[in-house]
Amino acid sequence: MTSMFATILKSKLGCEVVFYPVSKLPEAVMNRDVDIALIPPLDLHTAGDLVVSSVYGIVADSLFSNSFLYFKPGEKEVTDITMKGDISYHDITLLKIIFKELYNTNPEVVAYDGELTKITNLYIAGDENYLTGRYDTGMNITEEAVECLQSPFISYILVSSHEEILESVHSKIKQMNEDLYEFGEDYLALAGLPEETLIVLQYGLRNISFELSDDLLETLKAMMALPYYYTLAEDIPEYTLV
Repeated sequence: MTSMFATILKSKLGCEVVFYPVSKLPEAVMNRDVDIALIPPLDLHTAGDLVVSSVYGIVADSLFSNSFLYFKPGEKEVTDITMKGDISYHDITLLKIIFKELYNTNPEVVAYDGELTKITNLYIAGDENYLTGRYDTGMNITEEAVECLQSPFISYILVSSHEEILESVHSKIKQMNEDLYEFGEDYLALAGLPEETLIVLQYGLRNISFELSDDLLETLKAMMALPYYYTLAEDIPEYTLV
């Protein structure tokens, strides 16, 4: 989803697109290494006072989840989870909130070290879930988050270090969803997905939005408070909406 968003943005702004590990993006924005970035919303907890677009971001239903959790068969209790892929504070914290809220447990989270034989439960973030076609065998993290939060799930927010940068983006781009729905199927067709997965995702494109509403901005505010209320953060991060 992020690469599709970036492609549309590039076509409208003529900007250069660069890719960073997601955990490094807040720092890259604060240091002005990049002007704007898509980051998972809870990663605002790792940043300073960033500026957040009130217009654009990525909102997806469970069909377009970025992350899935695959359980070891026969396990009666989840005591540890191995995290694989492009992992950030957002992934770890959201997973802990889900397990606390829905299952009243607090599994240990460890980083993937390349040794699959020792893994009991595997969390994978990124395209690997869809490219392998195994996504339908895992716990859909977005689906669980929607159940937990009782609200639509904001996957990514568009941020900058300066208000005028996002104001310029808003003045030049009047919509993104029309392009998403018009060109999304063709974009997915070039992604190398298994045919069955491709059909499912193309059919579900209308369940994605690259535009935010007032209700979603309230959802974002509530999301920012969750790590604090679950004693996973010392405070609620401040951010500026433009």
